Amino acid sequence: MPSLGPASMANLVTCDEKIQVICKEAIHVMDFSVLEGFRTTDKQEEYFKQGKSKLDGVTVKSKHQSRPSRAVDIMPYPAILGGVNVWEDTRRFYMLAGVMMAVSHSLSILLRWGGDWDSDQNFTEQSFNDLPHFELMGK
Repeated sequence: MPSLGPASMANLVTCDEKIQVICKEAIHVMDFSVLEGFRTTDKQEEYFKQGKSKLDGVTVKSKHQSRPSRAVDIMPYPAILGGVNVWEDTRRFYMLAGVMMAVSHSLSILLRWGGDWDSDQNFTEQSFNDLPHFELMGK
């Protein structure tokens, strides 16, 4: 049975308890790594400059910048499966998103995914995809 490794757990504990609960349930369905929870302003600015985020971290803050973080970045594990790198073939991100959204729904926690910003389940209309990103909605 999959479990979160030490590096993933260290990143996960920087997140809001609701995100931690979702991830600890989802790992039983599909294996993944937690890339990042809390993010500094400098790191957010860096991602903005690289085009990896639409939020600069100063004028508009990311949900990663709150303590605890109201966002988490995760990716399917292992990164290479059957000789294919997950960053080149993103289908496993969509599978993982389905797992995360189903778990969050079963727990009555509102979650938004960076591959479906408006949560309409139409993945073809996104102007910016952030497939590893999940964030809490509401309070």
